[in-house]
Amino acid sequence: MTSRPSRTDATDVAPPPAESHPAHTFTLYASGGRVYASNVRDKLIDLGALAPQAQGWAYQLDGDGRVEAEGFDDARQALAHIAASITFLYLDGQFTALQDLGDRARPDVRGAPQIQVALDPRGQARPAIGAAA
Repeated sequence: MTSRPSRTDATDVAPPPAESHPAHTFTLYASGGRVYASNVRDKLIDLGALAPQAQGWAYQLDGDGRVEAEGFDDARQALAHIAASITFLYLDGQFTALQDLGDRARPDVRGAPQIQVALDPRGQARPAIGAAA
């Protein structure tokens, strides 16, 4: 006689441990009035505008909805705000949708202000991108 495997209700299954969903690291750059992002594969994409304004540094990211903020002391502070405002789902979507700038004249971001961000891919419950006030 063979035994049948027991069926487990989906609600009885424990979520995978956090280490099975490692964070993904990206680098954000401010260069030439734009915000760029690169991933571990060295793909570089353009996320939107970042430039000094009368009220301080301001950014406006491309994509669905209007994501923008202003009043930062410098480009690095604006990048830190962007890093705290975006999720993995937004950035992964941008990397999927946008062409690698390496295929054309790639901006030189080596000396540009930059910040690394590690994003958790499990952010499904949060908005894809949230604009901070």
